[in-house]
This record gives sequence, structure tokens and C-alpha cells, in this order.
Amino acid sequence: MDSFVVIALSSIKGIGAKTLVKCRESLKQWVLNEPQDILEILRQLVSEGKIPTKFTDVSSKEAEEAFQKTAGIFADMEEKGIKVVTLLESTYPEGFHELNRPPVAIYFRGSTDLLTRKGIAIVGTRKALGAGISWAEENAKRAAEKGFVVVSGLALGIDSAAHNGVINSVNPSNTIAILPCGVDKAYPARHKELAERIVGRGGLLISEYIPGAGAEKHNFVERDRLMAALSRAIVAVECSSKSGTMITMSYGYKLKRKLFVVKHSNEDAKELSIEGLEKAVFDYRAIWIDQIDKALISI
Repeated sequence: MDSFVVIALSSIKGIGAKTLVKCRESLKQWVLNEPQDILEILRQLVSEGKIPTKFTDVSSKEAEEAFQKTAGIFADMEEKGIKVVTLLESTYPEGFHELNRPPVAIYFRGSTDLLTRKGIAIVGTRKALGAGISWAEENAKRAAEKGFVVVSGLALGIDSAAHNGVINSVNPSNTIAILPCGVDKAYPARHKELAERIVGRGGLLISEYIPGAGAEKHNFVERDRLMAALSRAIVAVECSSKSGTMITMSYGYKLKRKLFVVKHSNEDAKELSIEGLEKAVFDYRAIWIDQIDKALISI
């Protein structure tokens, strides 16, 4: 499947993931050499009854814009060493197909072999305190050394602690960071060095956003859904009741993932943000754990 074809078509208003999946077989034969080919593809899909007749009204200007936009993305990818996989390819993460709105394309830097391995998300507040940071680092390291892939979001606090725990393990490649921006960037910017260390140690950076894209406000919720979909289990270490972590847990519940929350000591619990953990137990049937092993056994 030509990823250029898929991304170019997705630039046409009204063509999204569900339409592209429906048209999978018809698109296999196509390669785009010029904008006019987009119009030819649309005419064929209309004649096959795969898309509504309104797509025959797509103008040459719209086709030109879609073609040039996609060509620009691919040029940027080549310059920055970024690759892409679309939802019509076999290497696309299976869990993403479970989403109501799966990304049309995933841009990445690093080893996509990690996408087929058992993943466990370790997530939590950006304002984590010492006990939460220590738990995330130590247990992410433990998970990596047992062969699991630790998924997180490169954010301050728990996320970065989890990534660092893996990097400092005997299996430093076993981590995936899902970004709310292009994979040529990092959010927060101060974690650019951490992002490069992840790639340098054999890990993976992925994003549904094109190279150069910034971290817009709505991107964070979208990123949270991908963390849930990519993982077989999610562990919340420390969080408030209204947080991105709770959004990830919510998606995990809807996707029937195994959900866990960390049971901190009574002394540590006095200092940490744990109201979100309690809410996850009540709302999403998350299970209390003190070490990650119970979560690993479940997947």
C-alpha cells in the first residue's frame, strides 16, 4: 500500500479513516505521480460505489493542494529521518483500529518492532513528588527487564520518570513515547534530549501529527487515547481527579484494557495526589497494586 496515496486522499475533505478502510482493496493498485491521479482515484471509487457521487465534484485545485501538501510532508520526513505507517498497512498498531477515530497515519522515529510487543502504559501527574517518581522509575525498569514495552507521553513528572527507568535498565530500547506534536519536536521542549536518548537507545517516538506540528491544546487528549489503545494495561501512579491521566484511564476502560493504580504507603499518600487514583477505582474498576508485577502478569 502506497502511504503517499493514503495521506493525499485523507487531505480531501470528507475522506477519513473509515472511508479509507472501506476502499483498501481498490487503493492497492494506485501510485500518485501527479495531482490528476487523485481525481482518477476518486472517480474510480465513485464508480465502485465506495464513496458518494459528490466526490466527482472535487476540483483540480483541491487535488493539486492535496498532492502538494503530501509531497511537502514526505520531503520533510526524508530530510528529518522520519517514517510513516498508515492504517491500511500491516505494521499499523492493531490497537489503534479499536478506536472510533483511528489516526490515518502514524509518523515515527525508531524501531517499529516495539509496536507488536506487549505494552504497558505508566502514566501520572506532571507535578509528581519523590515517591511517585521513584515508583515510576523503578517499576518501569522492572517491566522493561521482564521484556515488556513501557508506553508513556514524554511529559514532565511520571512520564519522563518511566522513560528514564527503561533507559537505565538492561533493556533500554523497551519504551515508546507518544507525542502531542511532530516527532521532530518534543513537548515539553526541555525533553528534546530525553526524546533523542529514547531513539538513540533503540526506543520509539510516535505521533499522529505531521513533522513540524506543534503541541496544540486538543492534541493532548488525542495523545491520551493512543496511549490507552497501544497498551494492554495502564498503571496510574499519581494524579488528580481531573487530569490527562484520568482521560487515559477513561479510554482504557472503554477499550477494555487492564487498569491499575498504585497503592502508596500511608505516609506517602499524605503528600501525593491520589484522589484520581481513588476515582479510577470507583469509576473504572481499576485495581490497587503496590508493585508492577501484578499488572504484568495480567497481560
